[in-house]
Amino acid sequence: MTDRPIIFSGSMVRALLAGRKTQTRRLATSPLRHCLPGDRLYVREAFGVASIFTDVVEVRYKASERAGHTEFVEQVPVAIATGAAVTWPRYKPSIHMPRWASRLTLSVEAVRLERLQSISEADTVAEGLVWDSTLQAWNATGEPNWPRRTDPRASFGGLWQSLHDKEGERWSDNPAVVALTFRVARANIDANGAAS
Repeated sequence: MTDRPIIFSGSMVRALLAGRKTQTRRLATSPLRHCLPGDRLYVREAFGVASIFTDVVEVRYKASERAGHTEFVEQVPVAIATGAAVTWPRYKPSIHMPRWASRLTLSVEAVRLERLQSISEADTVAEGLVWDSTLQAWNATGEPNWPRRTDPRASFGGLWQSLHDKEGERWSDNPAVVALTFRVARANIDANGAAS
């Protein structure tokens, strides 16, 4: 079993928290291509250290800033918050999130190498897409301004394109990807109760 970091955007963190995201696709050149079932991934997201008390460090998460206090704020024991420094009210980019600040752990259940456009409709739903019955369209991000698309694969393609605009990585290029299926635990990877 190997532990690795994985970066997600705010909208995808919200999909993980809502329980509607159980898959992700990454370019086959990503280090995640080496994942195996049983490996664990700790989610990196935009965060800020709001306060450091004698016993806990208060961490805030940009993806949850409009949510309730218990989802927006985590308290991490000072003893494990190595290098913690107050950054609030600024968020640090997800790439800089240390392992101790992560609040989501993914347990890899399946790994497939495939071409991007071979994604099925069921896989787009596992990627976090949701049907908006009011707009009669698929929404890839859960955001109200997402372009309306009635084809879930086209909606996922739009999401992919918004994240990958380099030649050879675009939806139209149909690159090789690693598709990871996982279980989500709302816990730090090193905490009791984290996925294993």
